[in-house]
Amino acid sequence: MADAVAMVLVVDDEADVRWALEMILAKSGFGVATVGSGAEALQWLGRSRCDLILLDAKLGDIDGVELARRIQSEAISRAPVILVSGYFYKDDGVIQASMAMGLIAAFATKPFRHDEILNAVQTVLSLA
Repeated sequence: MADAVAMVLVVDDEADVRWALEMILAKSGFGVATVGSGAEALQWLGRSRCDLILLDAKLGDIDGVELARRIQSEAISRAPVILVSGYFYKDDGVIQASMAMGLIAAFATKPFRHDEILNAVQTVLSLA
């Protein structure tokens, strides 16, 4: 991916979080699209390409893990998912099971630090 700009879809129902993630990623050279709900994410993924999805664990219209399951089972996108949450921790059973099943490639806790997000994004993209 050295020549192509990686495209990241940010899915979060909090406008401030979408903005922060967009700024962090754009300043690091990534292409970024943002949406505020699971329904918008499914619509966007149905018509656009992305290399990575940053997905909030708790959206207003759907649980993030369930959305990751839908994206995968309906073959809407093959992009890896990083789940971002202020409700779960990396060692929670739901997160561990989701990672073991391949629904999510990585996990980041809110509030996040810029370097943590960028490290997670770069690690997951290097494995994709």
